[in-house]
Amino acid sequence: MPEGERAFPASLCERKWPKALAVTGALGSGKTEWVLNMALGFRDCGEEVTVADVDIINPYFCVRQVADSLREEGFRILTPPESTRWSDMPVIAPAVAWAVKSPGGRLLIDVGGDAAGGRALKQFSAQMKEAGYLLVLVVNPFRPSTMDTGGVLELVKGIEGISELKVGALVANPHLMDQTTAEDLLWGYRRVFEAGKALGLEVLYGTVSPRLVSQTGVLQKDSPLELWPMVRRMMLPWEEGYMWTRVDDRS
Repeated sequence: MPEGERAFPASLCERKWPKALAVTGALGSGKTEWVLNMALGFRDCGEEVTVADVDIINPYFCVRQVADSLREEGFRILTPPESTRWSDMPVIAPAVAWAVKSPGGRLLIDVGGDAAGGRALKQFSAQMKEAGYLLVLVVNPFRPSTMDTGGVLELVKGIEGISELKVGALVANPHLMDQTTAEDLLWGYRRVFEAGKALGLEVLYGTVSPRLVSQTGVLQKDSPLELWPMVRRMMLPWEEGYMWTRVDDRS
């Protein structure tokens, strides 16, 4: 990744984060992309970063897809055992539980999409509570299941019920892949803010494609939401965007 593209909000280095950050979201939310961008950000803050892949829902579009290149970049990557690396069986690297408890460093956990993915967290929820954690829900309001507050609330309840952990914050990641416009982003940010307000959850960041940073920043100038220019690392087979739904009625 070109050095000039590694932009992230200054608050990432300034904020007091817990030891473990677990990231989840509905299929198509962009949770794994945000985990990878956050890992780069923490590393540029001078931290040692471990990324744990506990996605038992969709093993083909998660951290293990780019694990080798991440290791070459200096990250410690924890994935399921090699024999089950591409399986959707609930097999989690035993090293994850150890990483939660180990002193020092930052641990980012990529959790499987939708509520069922929370099963992977349940087995070390006690260690996470002891070490300190933040469970972040990445929301793409162009996904049918999280288009409104009711959908986000249902997802939060499902994740919390299965994982025995509490969702502590949201990340607004509105996108329609390469079809996304600045207007799409503004509409999406508002939707996620509405959900966050209703659920009492902070919206940490609003993601934005590097090509839209300037335009979105001008339109968003009076908003307190911090923008995170998110560089794509994952290549998906549905590049035409049919998993996302453009909403024409944006009232």
